[in-house]
Amino acid sequence: MNPTADTYAALQAAFDYFNQQLFAGSLPPCLITLRSSPRAYGYLHRRRFVNLAGEQVDELGLNPGYFALQSREEVFSTLVHEMVHHWQHHHGQPARSVAHNKQWAAKMEAIGLMPSATGQPGGKRTGHQMSDYILPDGAFLAACAGLPPAAATLPWLDRHVAMAPAQMRARREALAASGLAAVPGTPPFDEATAERMALAVRQPAARARPVRLRQRCPDCGVSAWSAPEVPLSCGHCQSPLAPVVTRPPAGQTPP
Repeated sequence: MNPTADTYAALQAAFDYFNQQLFAGSLPPCLITLRSSPRAYGYLHRRRFVNLAGEQVDELGLNPGYFALQSREEVFSTLVHEMVHHWQHHHGQPARSVAHNKQWAAKMEAIGLMPSATGQPGGKRTGHQMSDYILPDGAFLAACAGLPPAAATLPWLDRHVAMAPAQMRARREALAASGLAAVPGTPPFDEATAERMALAVRQPAARARPVRLRQRCPDCGVSAWSAPEVPLSCGHCQSPLAPVVTRPPAGQTPP
């Protein structure tokens, strides 16, 4: 048993296969990683890795927290989604302000993945955060039917899933209700099996809200926000700024 080699060999085989089938072999090598994130199915990080000879490659990251919840086709749709970003960085024109621009969206649709901000029909096709859904008559789904054995199965699945299985099922049912054919393939675990396999839903850590303090010049009234421990002085009057009390302590009234 060699779980590291088996897992990455399957992902590399899938990358190589879709590179040939959907991109005519035009994509350069990248480094595929597995990283858990509460915010994304995957990502593409330009020139993330470098070797001792100075050669740089992109990182294509996948969130393994969805592997146990999604069908093989859904997992590989995320891989191909990021491969489109990889294609655009090397052969297209990525936009600096919008991660998913019109060129990216057109390429996605051309290979059989419909971009959608909601992951459902009718969602915006471009924007900063973007999902997609599989087109039933597209090139991607047709390519999935011919996956080689080395890429056909992901041998290891993260037990700490990114959402409850019922949530993923609801997304799948919403797609079916919209008039599309049901998402192809079936997840490796149904909800009953997921409970038996002791899958644990990973709850995203709560983010602490930053603490900021408003300070005001006692002479000219100019104000600024800063961390409480940072002393500020007015650039016009050279006077120290004083904290502004926005909510008086109990039992007192504001001045």
